Amino acid sequence: MSKFAAFGDYIRELRDRADLGLREAARQLGISASYLSRLEAGEFPPPAGPKLNRMAALYKADLTKLMELAKDRAHDMIAANVNVAPFVQAFYRLAQDQTPEMQQQMLEGAIGALDLTEEQRRAVIDQLKAAMSRGLGKDLPRRAKGDDGLFAFDIAPRVLSKAYIEAFAARMLTQIFGSEIPVPVPIETIVRKLGPEVILIIDGEIGGARLRGGAPAVLGLSRWSRDGERRELVIHADLFETPSIATRRRGNFTMAHELFHCLEHLPLVQNRNAESAFKRNGAFVSLAPQLIAKAWFDQKRKKRQLSTSEDWREWQANAFAAAILMPAASVHTAYEQFAAMNAFDSEDFASVEEFADVIARASFENEFGHTTSLTETFDVNPQAMAIRLISLGLVSIA
Repeated sequence: MSKFAAFGDYIRELRDRADLGLREAARQLGISASYLSRLEAGEFPPPAGPKLNRMAALYKADLTKLMELAKDRAHDMIAANVNVAPFVQAFYRLAQDQTPEMQQQMLEGAIGALDLTEEQRRAVIDQLKAAMSRGLGKDLPRRAKGDDGLFAFDIAPRVLSKAYIEAFAARMLTQIFGSEIPVPVPIETIVRKLGPEVILIIDGEIGGARLRGGAPAVLGLSRWSRDGERRELVIHADLFETPSIATRRRGNFTMAHELFHCLEHLPLVQNRNAESAFKRNGAFVSLAPQLIAKAWFDQKRKKRQLSTSEDWREWQANAFAAAILMPAASVHTAYEQFAAMNAFDSEDFASVEEFADVIARASFENEFGHTTSLTETFDVNPQAMAIRLISLGLVSIA
């Protein structure tokens, strides 16, 4: 266990008792949410006196106990060793059934989106090619016990139906909020209520790489803590501490997606290869869409076939994220309010996706007399809302 874990657990418990989210607590303490989350995770040493005083005042806590837990401050920092593993995992699920030539195109297309020098780009491609070669080999069970960060590839997920995931999300919402589910759903509150088994960490350096436009390449990840006693849900600070509504909404979806990995998939990994799970050289990872889009090698519009364990894990996590952020009953109610005030002819649209996108963005007056849209009501991005409308059977075309 980290030497800072006792202090981190204590201040996280104090914040939970004060019923404060990371953003609000950090704002009142005058620090970043990223820094506070990593203090709570035991990844940073306890702060000096002034910050301890502010914590004691904010949380109405015993300053003497805070100082006692903080007295063993050290200067070494703990950092997760993810290296190239996040990109390997994404390419693994996309490239498994492709030829070596197609895999090369995919690798070069994605790496080309990163803000790297030519030398760095070639080095990363070489690393990925070597890892992919091992990852697609037949020695996965043996390597899963090793230290190469690819331990998750041979861990098959449980067979879970869409109905099961919907029910699981609904039960969680009811357990946390009771019969009145708030809309939009505060996903950070859900993660906080699941502590200390799952802890939220805000990190501005996940994966290290950024896209050419400056956006992070790795949006989030889920992993076991170093001691293997709790699960860590990590979100990039750019998605958490942002004035951009679209970026914040992507962060919320990423948080919900990674939460399912924490609850469902990480325990499977630990049960299968506990000694590997503790090494934290790999994780379930959410990459920027630009890195996993197929535009550079497949221009055809076709439904994605779920063939690998990674495919199914991602499908399950996305299904849960949609169900928890856009509860079925709440979406049906909001859609009925929308439909009572709007009429669209599906024949005017070339595809159901286009039709659903228009409906997701269209304005209507809700029960409180406020002008809103389904996207704004659930505080999700239009694409997520459109997909949810289609999956619930609310939008279709002849």
